[in-house]
Amino acid sequence: MPHREPILLNINDNEANRYAVTRILRASGFQVAEGGTGSEALHLAAELRPDLIILDVKLPDINGIEVCRRLKSDPHTSNIVVMHLSANYIRTENKVEGLESGADGYLTQPVDTAELLATVRSLLRLRRAEEDARSAAVQWKTTFDSLGDGVCLLDGRGRVMRANRSFESLFGGSEAAVLGQSFAALMREAASGEALPASCGEALDCREEATVCLGSRWYRVAANPVEGDAGQVTGAVRILTDITPHRQLQEELRQRAAELAEADRRKDEFLAMLAHELRNPLSAIVNSLHLAEATQPQGAESRAMRVLARQSQHMARMVDDLLDVSRFNRGHIELRRALVDLRQVVQHGVEARRQSLLDKGLHLELTLPAEALWLEGDATRLEQVVSNLLDNARKYTPVGGHVFVGVTVEQQAQERQVVLRVKDTGIGMSAELQSRVFELFVQGEQQLDRSRGGLGIGLTLVRRLVELHGGRVRAYSEGEGKGSELMVTLPLAAQVVASLPVETRIAPPETSAARRVLLVEDNEDTREVLRELLEMWGHEVAVAEDGFRGVERFPALRPHVALVDLGLPGMDGFQVARRIRESEGGQDVYLVALTGYSGEHRSRAVEAGFDLHVVKPVKPDELERLLNQLPARKSRA
Repeated sequence: MPHREPILLNINDNEANRYAVTRILRASGFQVAEGGTGSEALHLAAELRPDLIILDVKLPDINGIEVCRRLKSDPHTSNIVVMHLSANYIRTENKVEGLESGADGYLTQPVDTAELLATVRSLLRLRRAEEDARSAAVQWKTTFDSLGDGVCLLDGRGRVMRANRSFESLFGGSEAAVLGQSFAALMREAASGEALPASCGEALDCREEATVCLGSRWYRVAANPVEGDAGQVTGAVRILTDITPHRQLQEELRQRAAELAEADRRKDEFLAMLAHELRNPLSAIVNSLHLAEATQPQGAESRAMRVLARQSQHMARMVDDLLDVSRFNRGHIELRRALVDLRQVVQHGVEARRQSLLDKGLHLELTLPAEALWLEGDATRLEQVVSNLLDNARKYTPVGGHVFVGVTVEQQAQERQVVLRVKDTGIGMSAELQSRVFELFVQGEQQLDRSRGGLGIGLTLVRRLVELHGGRVRAYSEGEGKGSELMVTLPLAAQVVASLPVETRIAPPETSAARRVLLVEDNEDTREVLRELLEMWGHEVAVAEDGFRGVERFPALRPHVALVDLGLPGMDGFQVARRIRESEGGQDVYLVALTGYSGEHRSRAVEAGFDLHVVKPVKPDELERLLNQLPARKSRA
């Protein structure tokens, strides 16, 4: 704020001297009020609050020395600058007495005009500087006290020299409780003897931040030294910030994360159990369909039978996809890498899905290069990528649409890459959907009847499987109603050995050999249908509805093959396998885990002694081929 024009008060009982001084001051632009007695001086000072009083020492009622003392002792007038101007008291001891009474200056008459004005201006500058300093101090104190953090300044011995109200409220609530006290002692008392970090101790040169608990609240303590001109530590500043809400939020987040992790673990367990429970009835349905087909006259298969077979396969694929997502989230997916011809993989995948595309009335076009495309990968998982891409195109392309599958080779920098494109003329994608289409459970817009079906996980599996192979997948569409294109880019093998292993398939023997088979299965429908199938194929079958009976019947039967479910009541399949292996003749039997459990259960099955791990529902012709390919007795080698 701008300073007002100063007001001066001239007190002198000699009218001539008073007039002369007032005239000089007014000529220099000052506002001047006058008085001739000590009483008038006190009255006008209280009323006008002048900036400076020119006060004669010899006054008729109260001398100037006493007037000065009274002015300086009154809080309302103590800040007024007083200058003695006397024609009578001119000795040195007079000046000393006047200054001792509280006067800010002392001149004797006759006084030079220039000296008078210079002294007045000097005293006014001093008063203005004092006011500015006082105002700044008030502002600083107000700001200091308004801080929510507790702040204190320590002297060279670590004692609290200054503190704001927030700091005082932490340690007693008053200045008297903290000023002059050791900061380290205050902290130790507040912490109830708990160990404290360096920022709460006596070391003034500490520059650390630490978190401490004082009572029921948490604080972050920041420490900074205060250095003198020569760089020596002369004190320190300590700042205490209440972080209790932040700590509570962190604890809530940690608890929430633990709850989510537990929920995720239970979800994975549920999915594994759900898959097992779904695969048991699926296995019974698939086997029953095969049994029905095998017992009907040639060509008597009904449309209903074909629908049941197709839909049961669709359900089995959805169960597998759910389980794959769960295994990806837990990091349990491992690739069985080998040199793979992607051209052959794509061809197999297209042929496997061709009929489902044709059944919907879609036109399929396949373009493949003439040469083999070798890369390091898992053929089964790569074929799953192709199948899921085709399923996605079939799902979102209306009847009469086109699906194009093409494979090309591109050179990127120093690396040759193969690009698989699956393009359709379906419903297309918005820009927002293109950015999220590979996220879990994200799907294109569905009608209430969900005629397109699906769980929204197929493309998520595509992305994760492609990334495991060191590739990437992208989606492109010109917009809704304009079709979509999904592009998978994979690195080709840097070097291919001249003599590549040729995929060999063991052909089934011309005549099937009858086997003794022990079937251990607790699901009655699955057990009975599978028993009928095995007997229809010419095998001798003994069944057991739980693990205990399976182990009991093994010695008398001495089977060639034991088909054992893992999820058995009482004694699970792993325990059954170990008990059989330990019994006489247990090393000769082929143990096959025929189960609805997959993933990590495969390695556990091998550890328990199983030779094979087959996931339900297994196709009957694959199971028949498996049994026919097994030799009469397992080699002990």
